[in-house]
Amino acid sequence: MSIPMIAGLYPYTRGGVTHPPKVTLQEIPASLHVNPSYREDLLVLAGDRTSAEHLASFGLRVHRVFDDAPAAIHRDAAHKMKHWMCLWALREFGEFLWVDWDTVLLRPPDHFFWEDCRRGGTPKFVRIPGYWATVNCGVYYASHRWLGEMERSFDAEVSEPNDELLWASVLPSDVEDRDEFWWGDRAVQIWTEADFGSVTARTYFAHVKHLDWAERLRVIAKGSA
Repeated sequence: MSIPMIAGLYPYTRGGVTHPPKVTLQEIPASLHVNPSYREDLLVLAGDRTSAEHLASFGLRVHRVFDDAPAAIHRDAAHKMKHWMCLWALREFGEFLWVDWDTVLLRPPDHFFWEDCRRGGTPKFVRIPGYWATVNCGVYYASHRWLGEMERSFDAEVSEPNDELLWASVLPSDVEDRDEFWWGDRAVQIWTEADFGSVTARTYFAHVKHLDWAERLRVIAKGSA
């Protein structure tokens, strides 16, 4: 059985000061160009009415607008809103797969991928050795077994309002040594061309610095099969 795949858009607000999400607004059409299946496969969420209008302008159907989120979420929407959207999805569906717009779908998720999502009953994150926030949420999965921890994470004392830091606050202290919390080569970070070697025949998603790497990465994935 497949898992709801969600993505979203929200204003870049910190401490009540709002800036347009310029980078994401550039990423979305580029992502839809290289990942046309995202139009139908992603459940698209908006942090406010303006975000919903932007998404609609790209021809996307907005499933829900979170203008009813708590004031504390709107005050630091970057990136507590993403965390709030994911909490809603966890309550609504019992599990979810979040997909950032700066990703490349190398091959469609199948039952092997969904089984791997549910492996061990743990969230799954992109592993980046030495990453500042410990876990990377470019592509990540969580299930209802972690609902309590996710709810509790909103009260965590973190250095900045960041969904990755909120997750890290409720994960085991030895999470970096626990394979059950990581995608392995199912979803990889590609930030330089030197990272291309991380893509294998088992890779479904690449979280990328440049979306125009898409075809090169797909050739590598196919050639590795």
